[in-house]
Amino acid sequence: MGKVNDIMRHFLIDNERFADLFNGVCFHGQKVIHAGDLSEASEQYTGQEMNSRLTAGRRSVRIRDIKKRLRTGASLRILAVENQNMVDYTMPFRCLQYDVMEYGQQLALLRKENEKTGCYLSGAEKLCKIKKADKLTPVYTLCLYHGEAKWDGPRTLGEMMDFGENADGMKALFADYPMKLYCINEMDDFTVFHSDIRALFQAMQYRADKNGMKKMLQEDSLYRHLSEDTVEALAVMLNMPGIWEERQRFMWKNEEGEGYNMCLAIQEWKQEEREEGREEGREEGIGALIEICREFGLLKDAVAAKIKTKFMLEEGQEQIYMEKYWK
Repeated sequence: MGKVNDIMRHFLIDNERFADLFNGVCFHGQKVIHAGDLSEASEQYTGQEMNSRLTAGRRSVRIRDIKKRLRTGASLRILAVENQNMVDYTMPFRCLQYDVMEYGQQLALLRKENEKTGCYLSGAEKLCKIKKADKLTPVYTLCLYHGEAKWDGPRTLGEMMDFGENADGMKALFADYPMKLYCINEMDDFTVFHSDIRALFQAMQYRADKNGMKKMLQEDSLYRHLSEDTVEALAVMLNMPGIWEERQRFMWKNEEGEGYNMCLAIQEWKQEEREEGREEGREEGIGALIEICREFGLLKDAVAAKIKTKFMLEEGQEQIYMEKYWK
């Protein structure tokens, strides 16, 4: 897993953000899932490899990016997020594989418990080691794509299939798996999110437009009260390491806590850019004046005195410019 996937996982593993992500993507921002009902459930899955004769019987290991248990009253559900920074043309299969491994793990635990008691009510129950009343916990997997390239991969298992030119009605019989995919770069409205997910996703829309990004960060009040891990996520996802390295410059503290003001940071950076621009412009002017004076045959010492007076240079600076531009 790359750095951007690592930082996105770290950002979303927080229960408040995790709940907000599912509510925003699946329920149009309604608070159906509550952070207080979530608990950490990340773990490895193991299963038999069946890719070829060479790998037959080998144990495989799969690790979910983020997995949570959602318990509301007596109901239990499994929610999972898979982060993608690059298009994966096998993604529907991968998500299906994770879900199958989760159900397989649940079945294995049920069989283990049933074997302990041995209280089967029929031969069918004893044969499969699963009781008629046994139920599995439903699994919901969300693939979050946060890359810059357009997602041009399949969104369902069926889109990975070759049904031939004449399906003869067989395609309708296919048991499809529709992957739940959310592509940040396909969205233009992030008001369905109520946590700082909105700040991150919204800023990521400007990755190819640095000037537009700076304008948005400066003007939107959303970026005046950011947590440290949100600043870190912005720095990595926007490829702007200066945001993180200079975060102490725009940190604020009061009796309610502390945070970071990106609007202030952008204002400071713009001021620095203007000052750098003025300095570059002044140096260009000095160089041009020296060249003109030299062409007109003025003495070197006279030119040095002239640029010192005209540009109000400190003692000795005129000699630096003379050495640089008097050719």
